[in-house]
Amino acid sequence: MNIPVNKQTLSRLLIVTIGSFCFAYTLPLPENSSFLDRGDLVAALLFASVAIFLTWVAAARRQELFTTVYLELNKLRRMYHISRNLAESSPRLRLWFTDLHGHLVAYMSEFANRDLNNYKQTNEAFRKLSYHVYTMPELQGAKEQVLYSDLLGTTAVVAESRQKIKELLNARLSSYSWLMVMMMLTGFVLTVILSAQDSVMGRLVAGVDISIGLMLVDLLWELDTMNTEVMVWAKRYVDNIAKLEFRSKK
Repeated sequence: MNIPVNKQTLSRLLIVTIGSFCFAYTLPLPENSSFLDRGDLVAALLFASVAIFLTWVAAARRQELFTTVYLELNKLRRMYHISRNLAESSPRLRLWFTDLHGHLVAYMSEFANRDLNNYKQTNEAFRKLSYHVYTMPELQGAKEQVLYSDLLGTTAVVAESRQKIKELLNARLSSYSWLMVMMMLTGFVLTVILSAQDSVMGRLVAGVDISIGLMLVDLLWELDTMNTEVMVWAKRYVDNIAKLEFRSKK
């Protein structure tokens, strides 16, 4: 999981860590907690099992989403290269290609100042692009037919990728899952407090346990929302415009 670290996420992790230790060192503890000595182990095991499973689910969804974005970008570039090849081998198709190139750029430019959470807002731009593909003038020769068939197949893959991206963006963990995670986290923290020894070392262990629990939940939240990445990945569409070189071969 190559999650980018920015000032916001770093600050959040520092607050979680420092806050956990401050909480552990200032919280009044029971004078005698021996009856709950290491009573947090069961809660820790249950909480960790559920949180790690949900983290795996969120990480798999994240990886599938970004793999599909890569696929769409690859096929958009392929649409450009196929249509350009058609125009260069058949001058009568140059106007059609010029318009298609414009629709491609317009579609990818839709992601400027927009993150992936607003992916559906690019529907109209893609609709214009895909519709223009179907306005191809009458084909002449076997080469044009083969290339156009390839272009149609590539356009279909892009359309399928877009549908999959929309579904993956909507496939976040449910409210019930998050409610369960927060309730289990609360139970885990309570058992840590009740089983902690009123000593420097006991409070240190409690602070470490609480910070680990909070950081695990923070990781789950980051993987599920992808807040630090949705803008970065949307920018890849805009960056790929430069790869659509509209120049004639010399």
